[in-house]
Order: sequence, then structure tokens, then C-alpha cells
Amino acid sequence: MPLASTSALRPARTRFTALHGLAVAADRLAALATALALPVRAADAPEPVLALMDGPAGAGDAEAWERPFAAWIEPGISGTGGEPALPTPLTAPLPVLVERAGAADLYINLTTATANELHLAGRVLTALAERHPLPDDRRDDLELALHEAISNALVHGNLQVNGMKELSAVELERFSHELVDRLADPALAHRRVEVAVLLEAGTAVIDVADEGAGFTPTPQDGRGASGRGLDLIATIAESVELCDGGRRIRMRFPL
Repeated sequence: MPLASTSALRPARTRFTALHGLAVAADRLAALATALALPVRAADAPEPVLALMDGPAGAGDAEAWERPFAAWIEPGISGTGGEPALPTPLTAPLPVLVERAGAADLYINLTTATANELHLAGRVLTALAERHPLPDDRRDDLELALHEAISNALVHGNLQVNGMKELSAVELERFSHELVDRLADPALAHRRVEVAVLLEAGTAVIDVADEGAGFTPTPQDGRGASGRGLDLIATIAESVELCDGGRRIRMRFPL
């Protein structure tokens, strides 16, 4: 049951009924609605609704991740299409991202800066639990695994920050300063992270993708203070697969 890859899309699973802006100016939201041929959400709009956001403002409330919303996308800044200077699969024009969202049951495509502010794993679990209620311990396990995957995508993938080699004050200071410096670089902070969820037959398949240089695990990766994330994910997930040169991790969880 593969998820949509960066080169091909599954047939549409989700057909959005409307747009809803999370801190998006009314005139911009109207222009985006026209470009996508979708109405701006009315109070009685049926689900599923596509949420568009300008940064983390408006998306911090848990209600923004509950039904009727099924996708959350941060549009680009260069017009309604949001075309980047150097297109990549995760920074595609908005209509392409909406098409990708339609191939999943839940879909998120945000900049690194926004995803970092939102503590994204908890938001995704809120949306997932709306569709498939989970016992508290199972939800905690899934959130932990998803947090590790998203953290790896943001910190090591998009921001290119090396993990801590040892537990020491010097190494912690190096890691913290490097993280702050990379987040202050607009080229890195505006790289994208994508989360796509498929729900089928009591199983959730979750992809987390980044725009980093890729990653090939080695036996040494789990020996430092950082680097144990994949091992942790593997203890929770039914299966784990690295795709796209390590820029995408695919996890399968029984629900």
C-alpha cells in the first residue's frame, strides 16, 4: 500500500469541499480560492476542508486540527501558485500540493520554521485520533515515533544540523547554537516538510519527507547522544522504510 511518491500520485482519495484560512488575509484567501476553484468555507460546509495557513498563527489551537479539516498547507509567497525559484517536489505550486493532498487521508505541507513552532507531531495525532480513536498509551507511542521522524526531517534533513556526538555541555551548546543559526537562514527555514497519512484496514501508513541532502544509515548512527531515533521508531512501528535517498521515511502502524 505505497503512499504517493514525489514522482507519481495515487488516485484521489479526498475531494475538498472548501478552503479555510488560518491567519490568511481575506483578500489572499479569496484569490487562492479562485485559483483552486474551491469556495471559502462557510459555517455549514461539509468535510473535508483544506486549511491554508500563513505561518503558525491560527494553527496552534487543537481545534484547527480536528474535523472537518483533512489537509494543512502553507502556500508559497510568490503569488497564488507559490512557485519556488528552484522547484522541488515539496515546494511545488499550490495546485500541485492540493493534488498531492487529495491522494492521502491526511496531508500536511509546511515550512520548516512553521512546523518547528507548531510541535507538529501532536497536531498530526489530534487529526488522526479524530478519525480513529486510540487508547492513550497507543497514541503516546505513535506521537513519540512521529515526533522522532519529524524532528529528524526538520533538524538533520532541512536544517542540516549534525546530531550530538556525546552528552556534554559543550556538545549541547554547539547543537543549540547551530539549530538557532540555521533557523535564522531563510533558505533553510523555508524548506518544506511533508506528512501524508493513509488509513486502511486498521493500519496507518505515515510518510514524513524533507528537502535535505538525504541519509543512509550506518552502524555508527545510534552510538552518539543523538542518532537513536530510527531505532526508537522501529520499536513502535510495524515496519519502517527509507525512500528517496533517505529524504522520506515510511512508517506502518497497526491501530
